[in-house]
Amino acid sequence: MDELPAVLWSYRTTTRSSTGEMPFSLTYGMDAVLPLEIVAGSLRTESFEETANEEGRHQDVDMLNEKREAEQMRQALYKSRTKNYYNRQVRVKNFKVGKWMLRKNESSNAEPLGKLSVNWEGPYKIVESHKNGAYVLEALDGRAIP
Repeated sequence: MDELPAVLWSYRTTTRSSTGEMPFSLTYGMDAVLPLEIVAGSLRTESFEETANEEGRHQDVDMLNEKREAEQMRQALYKSRTKNYYNRQVRVKNFKVGKWMLRKNESSNAEPLGKLSVNWEGPYKIVESHKNGAYVLEALDGRAIP
C-alpha cells in the first residue's frame, strides 16, 4: 500500500499514446515537476522565478480548454485508426440457416476441464440468423439455444 502514491504519480505523469499528453497536463494545464528534477536539479527548477511562473500558470490555464479540445481530436483520430486497423483484420463469417455447426465451449459458460478438454460442443443446427451476427441454434434433441 506504500507504493500506491508512487504508482499513481507515475501513471499520471506518463504520456499516453492515444492523446500525446499526460493526464496531469490535461487536468492542470501544465507539465508536472518530477521528483527527480527537484532532487537532481534541472533547467526548469534552477531557472524558477515566482513572478514569471505565476504569469505562465495563468497563460496555461487560459489555454487549457484549447489543449483539451486538441486532445479530444487526437483521441478521436487514434480511435478511428484503431477501429480501421481492427476492421481490416476481422474476417466476417456468415452462416446459413439450416446448416450444422459446432460451438466453442467458452460461449456456453461450461466449466473448463483443463487444456486437454474438448474445445467444441455440438453439433447444432442454425435455426435463425439475426442482422447483428447472432444465431439461434437447435440441439439434436430439439431444444433451442440462443
